[in-house]
Amino acid sequence: MKVKIKGVGVIVGAMLVAACAPVVYSHGNSPNPQLLELIEPNVQDKSQVLAMLGSPSSVTMFEEETWLYISSKSQQKAFFEPEELERKVIAITFNAEGKVSGVAKMLKEDGLDIEFSTKETPTSGHSFTFMEQLFGNVGRFEGKK
Repeated sequence: MKVKIKGVGVIVGAMLVAACAPVVYSHGNSPNPQLLELIEPNVQDKSQVLAMLGSPSSVTMFEEETWLYISSKSQQKAFFEPEELERKVIAITFNAEGKVSGVAKMLKEDGLDIEFSTKETPTSGHSFTFMEQLFGNVGRFEGKK
């Protein structure tokens, strides 16, 4: 009997340790670095880049069309918030003829931290309390006709 209890204790302990192991998540499209090195300005066009790297994560339509290949890797330990380990953005710009005009590589360190505003926009009208929301519809229902 004592052997069974020890065995159950070992299994439960192993499960607790495994539950605290970090989980790594990979998101996005990270092109092969060797294929990325083959892309040269004024040589490849959009169809060739598409065949080499696959579909972009996003496409911008500003002055020059830019394809963005965005990828990130994050890690979550137990119930804590995920922590971003790395982020890569590959920006490939095309000229008016559809040929590559430039390739830029940006990492997490190149990004900017943005502070979010905690202010709320006031709304017109009445703000209901919890009790008003809970009991507000009492007596407002009609029976079946």
